[in-house]
Amino acid sequence: MASSMAGSGPPPLLAGLTYVGPIGTGGFADVHLYRQEFPARQVAVKVLRESSSPAGVAQFRAEANVMAQLSGHPSIVPIFQADVSASGHAYLVMEFCPPPHVGHRFRSERLAVPEVLDIAVKVASAVETAHRVGILHRDIKPHNILTSAYGAPLLTDFGIATVAGVAGGGSDAVSVPWSPLEAFLDPTLLDVRSDVYSLAATVYSLLAGRAPHEIPGGANDTTDLIDRIERQEPSRVLRDDVPDSLNALLLRSMSKRLDDRPASAMAFAQAVQQVQVELQLPMTRLEVLDASPASRRVTASDDGHTVVRPISIIVPDEFAARGALLRPREITGADEDTGVQDRGAVPEPDTIRKMPDLPGLPALPGTMRRPLGPRPPAPPAPGTGPGWVPGSSPGGAPAPQTDPRAPRRTPWGLLAGLLVTAVVGGVVAVALLADDPAPAPQDDGPDESIDEPSLIVGGPVQPTELEVRQAGGRIRFSWTNPAPQPGDAFLVETGATLAGLAEETRGEESSLAVPAKAGEQVCISISTVRESQISTPLTECVVAR
Repeated sequence: MASSMAGSGPPPLLAGLTYVGPIGTGGFADVHLYRQEFPARQVAVKVLRESSSPAGVAQFRAEANVMAQLSGHPSIVPIFQADVSASGHAYLVMEFCPPPHVGHRFRSERLAVPEVLDIAVKVASAVETAHRVGILHRDIKPHNILTSAYGAPLLTDFGIATVAGVAGGGSDAVSVPWSPLEAFLDPTLLDVRSDVYSLAATVYSLLAGRAPHEIPGGANDTTDLIDRIERQEPSRVLRDDVPDSLNALLLRSMSKRLDDRPASAMAFAQAVQQVQVELQLPMTRLEVLDASPASRRVTASDDGHTVVRPISIIVPDEFAARGALLRPREITGADEDTGVQDRGAVPEPDTIRKMPDLPGLPALPGTMRRPLGPRPPAPPAPGTGPGWVPGSSPGGAPAPQTDPRAPRRTPWGLLAGLLVTAVVGGVVAVALLADDPAPAPQDDGPDESIDEPSLIVGGPVQPTELEVRQAGGRIRFSWTNPAPQPGDAFLVETGATLAGLAEETRGEESSLAVPAKAGEQVCISISTVRESQISTPLTECVVAR
């Protein structure tokens, strides 16, 4: 085991952060695991090497700016901070994504088609978002798709990203196995369709277990790969569970001619969604940012699975003071929270944005937040159930059905009515419900005012109370299962770095001794396994004394 990464210097001392261990290394920067003191959490810190050229420094700063602009996207690694240390090291603080990632998994295991299609749509949404603000990623590959602690794919490493249409922007570095022909012949031709090629090549790799132009057991050095990319077409993915439509999409997206590829990452993702429909799989929603400042509303495509969000949401001071979280939500079909029809034009299918509570006013039904899981139905109280509007039949009967494409009224109109009524002197809630007796208490499911997702009852819990002892050339790790159940086991992985975990053991033992020489680093990842579920891993890195 190596105690440090090749070519990397000592990790810098960073205010508020405690060094834990190395994660990986890149062309001009190293990535380390730190523990943030407040708020307490593990973070990944990308540190620019001291030997970097002025161009490398400029590239590093550009990456920080790009990631800061895009990191709010649900499929892009969040960036928390960018700064320069007291010792002069430029660094980025990002969300720590524990291994294993698809960049390691696709070489050693057969990834299921549903998982790959889900990853494809989510990463394509991140790529499309970057394109809409004028950024080409230029380095999409399996190793740049990390996995969050909750299993979500996250696109990272915008280190060689460039402004679309600007010749000579970014770095000349490319990842050959996943790069299109124009990256080698004439980089000025690179555009959004070049990223589409790399995206398709990445999806191909996840399915085939190799890059598109690699030959198993053959010569696969850089020269051979470039020659094949220039002269040959990739072969089909030879898997019985990969449909012809998916193979055709991937091969078309990796065409040598830019004009033969899908025109955008959005078009590629929508084609993947059609494959999901063909296979009778749940259709993954495609979320992108709208680059137009004039577009401020949530819209949806005709399939109801594409959400376009504005780049910036202006938060009024009164909301910011309350810590309110403004999130566009899509509501399709019947508006069961408000039951109010709209007079204005709304994109199809019916999709509206819920509005936040205003200070000093009673909460509107449309502002209630739901837990992520499904809620068991409950009978509506008289005059207050879903679908009720003033004038509906007694007992909470729903209003007559209307054409689902009829215009609808957003909660803003309802708010205006409430404000006017309040100014006149009426108490709105009492006025609306005066004719009905107070409904009896009933169980409507979980408290909808809670924003956190519901816990999975009975799921495995992350191990705790990790203890480390060293003696006799061995490092002994021990831990505790805080909520044990019969049949629980532990998945334990060890390696020189958290990104290079190689040794794997499974069993009920809550301790493990790892041999290590003085100066060697040992990293460990421990997860609780219960039937088919696995907990968030507990990780630690220790240098042997």
